[in-house]
Amino acid sequence: MTPSAYDPLKIEEEVRAFWDEREIPKKWRAFDQKAERRFTFLEGPPTTNGFPHVGHIRGRTYKDVVLRFWRSRGFSVWAQGGWDMQGLPVELEVEQRQGLKSKKDIEKFGVDKFVQECNKLDDYYLQFWEEWGTKRLGLWLDLENAYQTRKPQYIEYAWRLLKRAHEKGLLAEDYRVLWFCPRCETSLSDHEVDLGYAEREDPSIYVKFRVEGEEDEYLVIWTTTPWTIVDNEAVAVAPDVAYAKVEVSWEGRRERWWMAEKLVPQLMQMFGIREWRVLEIKNGKELAGLRYIHPLAEEVPERATRQHQVYPADFVTLEQGTGLVHVAPGHGPEDFELALKYGIRVTNSVEINGIYNQLGGKYAGMYVFDVDKKVIEDLKAKGLLVYKSSIRHEYPHCWRCGTKLILRADRQWFIRISVLRERMYDELKKVKIYPEKLRYRFDDFVRNARDWNISRSRFWGTPLPIWRCKKDGRILVIGSIEELKRLAKELPPVDDFWLVHRPWIDQVKLSTPDCDEWIREPYVADVWMDSGIAWIAAVDGERNPELWSALYPFSWVTEAIDQTRGWFYSLLATSMVYLGRAPYKSILISGHILDKQGQKMSKSKGNVVWAKDLLSKYGADPTRLYLLTKAAPWEALNFDPDEIKYALSQLNILWNVVKFADTYMQLDGFNAQKHTLPTMIHKALDEDRWLLSETNLLIQRVAKHMENFEIHEAAKAWVDFIVETLSHRYIRLLRRRVWTEEPREDKYAAYAVLFHALRSALIIGGIFVPHVAEYLWQHFIRKYDQNAAESVHLAQYPEPGEVDEELVKSFDELFTVFSIAAEARNKAGIKLRWPISRLIVKGAQMALKHADLLAYLANAKVVEEGECSADWIVHEERGITVCIPRKLDSELFYEALARELVRRVQVMRKEAGLSIEDFIELYIETEAQDLRDAVKHFGQYIANEVRATRLELGVGPSGLYSREWTIEDMRVKIYLKKATR
Repeated sequence: MTPSAYDPLKIEEEVRAFWDEREIPKKWRAFDQKAERRFTFLEGPPTTNGFPHVGHIRGRTYKDVVLRFWRSRGFSVWAQGGWDMQGLPVELEVEQRQGLKSKKDIEKFGVDKFVQECNKLDDYYLQFWEEWGTKRLGLWLDLENAYQTRKPQYIEYAWRLLKRAHEKGLLAEDYRVLWFCPRCETSLSDHEVDLGYAEREDPSIYVKFRVEGEEDEYLVIWTTTPWTIVDNEAVAVAPDVAYAKVEVSWEGRRERWWMAEKLVPQLMQMFGIREWRVLEIKNGKELAGLRYIHPLAEEVPERATRQHQVYPADFVTLEQGTGLVHVAPGHGPEDFELALKYGIRVTNSVEINGIYNQLGGKYAGMYVFDVDKKVIEDLKAKGLLVYKSSIRHEYPHCWRCGTKLILRADRQWFIRISVLRERMYDELKKVKIYPEKLRYRFDDFVRNARDWNISRSRFWGTPLPIWRCKKDGRILVIGSIEELKRLAKELPPVDDFWLVHRPWIDQVKLSTPDCDEWIREPYVADVWMDSGIAWIAAVDGERNPELWSALYPFSWVTEAIDQTRGWFYSLLATSMVYLGRAPYKSILISGHILDKQGQKMSKSKGNVVWAKDLLSKYGADPTRLYLLTKAAPWEALNFDPDEIKYALSQLNILWNVVKFADTYMQLDGFNAQKHTLPTMIHKALDEDRWLLSETNLLIQRVAKHMENFEIHEAAKAWVDFIVETLSHRYIRLLRRRVWTEEPREDKYAAYAVLFHALRSALIIGGIFVPHVAEYLWQHFIRKYDQNAAESVHLAQYPEPGEVDEELVKSFDELFTVFSIAAEARNKAGIKLRWPISRLIVKGAQMALKHADLLAYLANAKVVEEGECSADWIVHEERGITVCIPRKLDSELFYEALARELVRRVQVMRKEAGLSIEDFIELYIETEAQDLRDAVKHFGQYIANEVRATRLELGVGPSGLYSREWTIEDMRVKIYLKKATR
C-alpha cells in the first residue's frame, strides 16, 4: 500500500477512475431478468428543482447500501435511476428566477417561454444530481437509462392510467370543496395538503347572529376563519345536544344568547359575564329551523336576499366553540355535504387566487386573509363581536411555496379512490413496512382515503388527456400519442416532446365521426401522479412486458416518512387503478435530517448543508459511515458535520489494520493461495480461532440486520469488528508473534486467519464504504490472492462458518479482565506499558484458561487466581476482582524505562522515514542514572525491539538524526541512523 495515511478525497478519486476504466458499475448492474433470485428497486425520483443536500445524501446512502447488500448476496439487482422533472416545485424555481409573481405574470411572460425555462432548469440541476447526488456518493444507479417524468413515453402512461380509470368508471368531474393555494392558483390533493401542515397563529372570534324577528336574541358561533362569514349560509347544531337560551347583561343591555347548555359556565367566564341565567332549554332538533339575519347583510347585500336558518348536523361537537357551528358551504367539506343534504345555497365569492369577486359585496377585490381583519372590524362596529383572541394550531400550507391554503368550492377532476379504498387497504396489508411501528401512518391514510383530486391549474406538467365535445359536453380520454395524432384535426409544428406539453397540447383539437370538435380541459395532472406511475412508466412496461414482469411488483422502495402520504400512496393508488394490486413488496421509511440543534433545515435559516460542500470537504465514505451509524434509518438525525471526524477515525483504524497486515505479510512472504485457511487452521492458536469465530459472527449479524433493514445496526457491527475485534484486540495479541523473524507455522496460520477476516470485512465494508473498501481490496487482497474478484463489489458475500461459542465467551471475559486491570493500573498510577510482577484475578475462570494471553495483554509477569494482599490496588466490576501491586520494584522500573525508550525510538524511526525492516545504529545520551541503568539492564531488549545493530550510551556522531525527550522528569537525547549491513 503506497499512501502511509488514509486520505478519503484522493482515495475516492483514484477509485472512481478505476471503476470507470474497468466499467465495474456496469458489470455490477448487469440484470438477468430470468434469474431466480432478483431484487428489484424502484427509485423515488428526486425533483430537479434545486441542489442535492445532506437530507438527500442520507436517503440515497440507504438506497446504495441495500442494493449493494443484495447484489453481494448473489441477487440480480435492478438499480435504475429516475428524475421527477415537472410540477409546482420546478415552476416556482423558474418564477423566482424570472421575477414572476402570479399566473398572470406567467401568461404575460409567455407560457411557451415559461415551460421552456422549466425544461432548461431541469437540465441545469440534473448535472449536479448526477455528479454530487449520485456518482460522488458512490451510488451506482443506472443514470444512462434513468427515467424522466417529462418525456413523452413516460407521460403516455399517465394518459393510459386516466383512460383506464375512465373505462372503469373511476374518472369523475365534480363540484366539491377543496384546498387551494391562492399563490400558485391551483387545487391540491389530500396527500399534498398533508405534506404542508405547520403551526401558526390565527384569530379566534365569537360572533352573534341575530335571530329573525327578535330584537335582542342571538345565536353565538365561534370561528378561526372570519373571512368565511362573508359566505355564511346556515348554522349547524348537534341534534341530540341540549341548548340553552341564556339571559346576559351585555354592554348595558339585556340580551338572550343561544349556546350549548354544557358550555355555558365556561363561556360566561371567558366572556367576562358575571350576571347570567338560563331561560329555556331545547335540544338541537327543536332548535332546527330557527331563522337568523346574516351578520354581514349590509356589507354583502346579496346574502340578505334569502333566508338563513339552523340545521341539525352530526359533525357538530362540543370540543371547541359554542356548540353552534357557522356553515359556509363554499368553504368546508362538511358544510358542503350539509348543503347538498338540505338544498342550502353554496356560495363561493372567493376566486382561485384568493381574491373576492362581486359576490363578496363590500369585500370584492380584497384578499381573503386581509378580509379576516376587515370582517372583525365590521362585526365589532355592528356590536356583533362577542370575544376576540388568537389560537395556535396546525394549519395546512402549500407544500411547495408555503402559502396558507384556503378551502373553496370548485369543479375539478377526480379519481374515485373511495371505490377502491377497501381493496387498497387489503393490498397494503400484504406489504412489509419497516419499521413496523410506523405502519399505522400509512394504514390510517389509506383507510380514510378520499377521492383523488388530480387536476391542477398550472403549466409545466403532464396535461390531462381529457377532451370535451364542443357540441354536447361529452368527454373523450386519449390514451397515447398515436391516438392523439390519429384524431387530431391538425398538430402544432413541434416534436413529440413539446407536443405533450402546454401550451402546444392546448392547440390540439380533435375530431371524431360523432363530434367535429373536441377541446382539451386546460389542466395538468397532480405531479404526484407523475412519480406515482413509475412502477410501469420507468421501463415502458407495455412495450417491454418481459422485463416489466420480472420487476413488478418491486422488491423494495424507500423514501422519507412524509411519503406515506406522498409517493408511497400515489404508487399504490395508480397501481390499484391500473392492475388492482400493490406495486411493491416492502417499504423502508426513513426519517428526516435536522441541523445539530434539532431544527429543520431550510434556505431561509441558512442551515442547509449542500451535498457538494459536504462531499468535497469530508469525502463520501466518512460521510456515509457517519450517517449510517448515527441513527436508525427511520429516526430523525441531528446532523453535525464536526462528528464526521469520528467516522474518519474509524476508517483510519481500518487503514492501519490493513497496513499492519500488509507490512508483516510482505516481510514474511505470505501467499494467500499457498497459505490457505483450510491448510493452516490446524496450526492456529486460540486467539486465531477466536478471530475466526468473531468473523463468522460478523457475517451472520450484518446479514440478519440488513435483511430487516436495520442498516444502522449492521454498520455499527462492522465498525465494532474493525475497531474493537481487529484493532484493539486481535492486532494487540498478534504483535508479539509477527515481530519475531522466526518463520513459525502458527504465524502463517495467523496470517491466513487475518487475511480471511480482512477479506470478509472488506466485502461487507464495501456495502457501507465502497471507495476505501475497493482501494484496500485492490492493494491488499489482490496483492496476496491473484484469484480474488476483479472488484470487491463483484465479490460474493462471505458464507459464515462455525462459531465456537465457548471460545467467544472466554475471550469476552479475557478482555473484560484486561479492562478491569487497566482501571486498577489507573488507580495505582502505573502505565500499561510498564510491567507488573503479578496480576491476581477472582471470578473469571474462563479468562484464566488463557492466562498467558492475559499476562501479555496486562503486561504482568504472572497471572494467577488467589487472594489479594492488603496493600494491593483492587478493582471490581461485573463480579470480577483484579488486584495488582501498588508499586514496581527496581528491576521492573528499569524494564518500564526501557519500554519508554523503545517507544521514543519507534517514533523517531517513523519520523526518519525508515521502513519496518531497516536496521539502525542507536546512541542514548543521558545523565539520569535510572535511564542509564535501564539501558544497561535491558539493552538487548531495546536493541531487539527497535532493530538496532549497535546500541551505545553516550553522544552520537555528528550528522545523525537526534531528538531530546523527557521520561519521568529525566532528560535524554537519542541519536539514530540507518545501519548498513
